[in-house]
Parts: sequence; C-alpha cells; structure tokens
Amino acid sequence: MFVGKKMARNLVTITGDTSILKVKNLLKQHKIDQLPVVDGKKLVGIITDRDIRVNLPSPANTLSVHELNYLLSEMKTEDVMTRKVFTTTPGTTIEEAARLINEKHVNSLPVVAGDELVGLITTCDLLNVLLEFMGVHSAPSGRVELRLSSNIGEIAKIANIINDMGLKIVSLVSTIDKDDSDVRPTLVRVDTDNTGELCRVLEDAGHTVIDEYRVEK
Repeated sequence: MFVGKKMARNLVTITGDTSILKVKNLLKQHKIDQLPVVDGKKLVGIITDRDIRVNLPSPANTLSVHELNYLLSEMKTEDVMTRKVFTTTPGTTIEEAARLINEKHVNSLPVVAGDELVGLITTCDLLNVLLEFMGVHSAPSGRVELRLSSNIGEIAKIANIINDMGLKIVSLVSTIDKDDSDVRPTLVRVDTDNTGELCRVLEDAGHTVIDEYRVEK
C-alpha cells in the first residue's frame, strides 16, 4: 500500500504572509494542529500550534485579549514557520512513511510531487491503516496470539486448522522475535467472537497460545 492511496488531498493551506491570528483561527476551526505553507502550489514550510506558542514574546501572557490579538495579527506565518520540512511522495510505501514519522518525531508528512504539495499523511491516517490491516472493524471477530516456530510451513498449519474448523482468517500478522530468531510472534484474527474452541484445537496440535481477545460488536 502506498501513501497516495491513504493521504488527505483536500488540504487547508496558507501562504507566508498569512497572519498568525488567522492561522490560530484556522487551526481551531478545522480542529488540526498544523498547516502547510505554500507559494502557489510549491511547499515552502509548515506551521504548527507549537511554532506559534514558542515564538510568542514572553510577556504575551500578561497582555489583554485585545493586545494579544493585535500582536498575532501583526505576526506573519513566514516569521515563525518551520522551513525544513520532512516530506514523502505518493509512491512511498505506508511502512516507509511510518518509519520516517517515527524517526523524525513528527505528526505528519506533507506529500509532494516534485516541489508541488499534493497531500498530507498523518499519524492518524497510519493508525487507520493499521486498524484496517488488523481487521479490527470486522464483526464478530476474535484475536488469538500465538508463539510459533520460525520453521517453514508453521503459518500454513495454522491456516489449515482454522479452515478445517470452518472459520475464516480476517487478518494475520507474523514477525520474527528480535531476541530469538527461532520464534515467530503471530496474531490471528478470525471471524468469530468465540475463540475458546480454536485455542483448544491449536494447543492440542502443539501450538503455544499466548493470549486470546474477543471483540463483540
């Protein structure tokens, strides 16, 4: 899956000469915490509510509302925006975008094609992708956590057991344990909220069930 499939396209943007007062109002109105700054279609920066807070003069907390609003109306976006912006592209994979967001400690990545801003991908978008892949919204469903061997064919064995019980796999996530390469922690979500029998059958087949969790809708 690629960023271009999950990014927001209808963005609220501003220019460098937009007043900070207007920026604050836009952030509040749209219930967001950052705005891309553009020159035409070219991305030139990003401004966050934190940028505004840290750039206010220290005496601001002693100002009246009228005085503070006047100060904010005189300050311009280009004076406080972040100019070095971490970006991604529509053709970047979702996992690479997630890695970059985590590595750079940012809440979102503007999506660019060349210099042109074409979208925005946020941590919320990435969480929605995770929920989608984990099948959380399927109902009814149950989640079983297993500790599998990393031997070839182990996941196929699990799939066959589930199939033989007349159940369907909603999602399956498996990875190599970072501390033990012979172990695969595996999460399986199936289309039933009664996973007790499945756990019993898996254990009878010699598999280690760590935990089960039922989701009822």
